[in-house]
Amino acid sequence: MAAMIETSALATQIYKVLRNEIISGIFAPGDKLDINELANKYGVSRSPVKEAVNQLVHEGLIEILPRKGTYITQLRFKDCIEALDARFMVETWSASQAIKHVSDKEIDIWKQIMEKMDALLIVQPFSYESYSKLDMEFHQLLVQWARNKKVQHIYNSINPLISLARVGYNEVFENSLKRHKDHLNMFEALKNQDLSSLVDALQQHNHSLKEDLKLHWNEQLYGPIDESI
Repeated sequence: MAAMIETSALATQIYKVLRNEIISGIFAPGDKLDINELANKYGVSRSPVKEAVNQLVHEGLIEILPRKGTYITQLRFKDCIEALDARFMVETWSASQAIKHVSDKEIDIWKQIMEKMDALLIVQPFSYESYSKLDMEFHQLLVQWARNKKVQHIYNSINPLISLARVGYNEVFENSLKRHKDHLNMFEALKNQDLSSLVDALQQHNHSLKEDLKLHWNEQLYGPIDESI
């Protein structure tokens, strides 16, 4: 039993490290993974690596192709657009629930996150990684305030694909600055319990993300845009 617990703990640690390496672009979409090489890299046996890989397969960041091997997921533009639509659907439902009972203390947490994002936007060089983490936390809190664990789980399964699509983005500062006003609009709408304005802000944010995705789609990494697939 102790060995199983130890292996599971190692798998969780490796999952977090490998997931971060994929999303940050250390591994590119289409790269082949070797379980033995990863085990040597992390200084562990194959078992926790295989368990971590299986978790990432479930999230959609890794795919196992029969008789070929294990690869970082090769993205398709249409998949990313559908993921953004799914995220928008979850966020708008969450907004309709959260707005009923969100507390002043919780709204103040959003304000604090926005202030940290504001600070990052006036410092050069711009830390997109730090900004992106705050951005993700900002959105996750809205879903968390809906008080539905199943919906949170669905939401958390959608985001990795969107993060992976941003690997290779250029002009991340300009894109982040452009969309940051959406966060302010979301904050004001939630504070005023104005669901219509909150949904409008979420919709504008989603539209902006789609436009940036299309504009900065990295064809060298992912292949050409084909919305009909």
